Amino acid sequence: MTPALRITHGITLLGYFGLIVGIYVWHMWINDTPDYAISIMLILQLGPLMFPLRGLLNGKAYTHAWSMYLAIFYFVVGVWYAGADAQMPFGMYIIACSLVFFTGALLYTRYAGKA
Repeated sequence: MTPALRITHGITLLGYFGLIVGIYVWHMWINDTPDYAISIMLILQLGPLMFPLRGLLNGKAYTHAWSMYLAIFYFVVGVWYAGADAQMPFGMYIIACSLVFFTGALLYTRYAGKA
């Protein structure tokens, strides 16, 4: 693995795991999510992030390519949360992590295509 691939793979995983940890921490400890809604919120928001996990960890270029669509989805989710005054910090965090995830995946597929 070339240094450019290694760096962009790390950037992708940073944004990816930032989304996972941020969503989990927000709904479990920070936000006042009702008890009956915690599991539903976690399944709906963390469930889609589980699909590319194996391919991202193994450095598959195809998985990085299609997971960019997932990053765009979480960008939209972050904009939705940022629209509410009480949840604006969480929305900004989701936007930042999804942009890091998208940028890392984009650059990884670019450099993997050249290699």
